[in-house]
Amino acid sequence: MSALLQQILGSSIVTALFTAIIAYFFHQRTERQNAIIKREFEHLSKKDFSYFEWRKNTVDLLGQVYIHLNRLSLSFKNKYSKLKEYDSFYEDEIIYKSNKHIRDLLINNGHFLPPELLDEATKLIEHFDVWLTKYNQIRIVNKDFNTKQIYVGPDNFRFPENAEKMFKEKYVEMFNELHR
Repeated sequence: MSALLQQILGSSIVTALFTAIIAYFFHQRTERQNAIIKREFEHLSKKDFSYFEWRKNTVDLLGQVYIHLNRLSLSFKNKYSKLKEYDSFYEDEIIYKSNKHIRDLLINNGHFLPPELLDEATKLIEHFDVWLTKYNQIRIVNKDFNTKQIYVGPDNFRFPENAEKMFKEKYVEMFNELHR
């Protein structure tokens, strides 16, 4: 009986040793695979978070441009184009500030613009640059307060209405996509 007990005990020890080695091998393999999966998940998570942040910043930028474009459009339709004489407060507080604000937003935050709006942004910037230059020349340099409105359309720099339309459409699209 002692030989049988010795054989059982010996077999049990060998079996336990092989089981431990196999378990250790599978545990190491599982840990490596888990580390790879974790790294890939973190990489995708960072990428997704970066994209989410970019979209959030883009919506913020487009929202500001949207509001100022509406402000300009309404002020032009409702008052500026109907002025009988120069109104310094209206021109300085509404037209000048919104033109400059949109231009500065686009220049300083162009990296948040979707690629399909880059050419349109350039057109808006060009229009506002020309308007601001003409404003400076007429109001600041020449001190001309008899000219009732400043227009750059006759100078071949008409307001890019298609750009305005595309910016507004993209804002609504991205806002809805971000907030669903």
